[in-house]
Amino acid sequence: MSDSEDGATAASQHLVVDSEILLEIEPPPDLDLRRLEELIHYALTAEQATGAWTVTVLLTDDGRLCQLHHDFMGIDAATDVMTFPFGDEANDDDASRGGEIVISVQRADEQASDFGLTPSDEVRFLVLHGTLHLCGWDDRSTDDRSAMLSRQTELLRAFDSERGSG
Repeated sequence: MSDSEDGATAASQHLVVDSEILLEIEPPPDLDLRRLEELIHYALTAEQATGAWTVTVLLTDDGRLCQLHHDFMGIDAATDVMTFPFGDEANDDDASRGGEIVISVQRADEQASDFGLTPSDEVRFLVLHGTLHLCGWDDRSTDDRSAMLSRQTELLRAFDSERGSG
């Protein structure tokens, strides 16, 4: 293989992430938005994502998530996180990789104590959940959900270990 072929292979495996955090509600006071963006990049790298990705995280309230849950899934109940991938996940050639992750800060705050976490840690966990969905993970079955939650925990621990917690 020539040097130019090696370069082309390396370029095709390169990951570029454009991430943005949008606030419709006040986030937990100790939530570091820059580290949240770093966490998204870390997870995409760990999942061997390549190419150009755009990930937008919207931190909002229960009302917004209830409306989205109803509009897109026909479910009249609150939820903590919803993910909206760009393009067709089955089409690897799609230039639009990534999507939107919408999180209820209110729900994260309520769930945090149930799981022995801070509200900020629960938001981080939910961001990872949405990011894994963008990478193709599914949590519809009990086994898939268990595997996905294990992966979220593994990624968060590794991120905090490598980059320092907090």
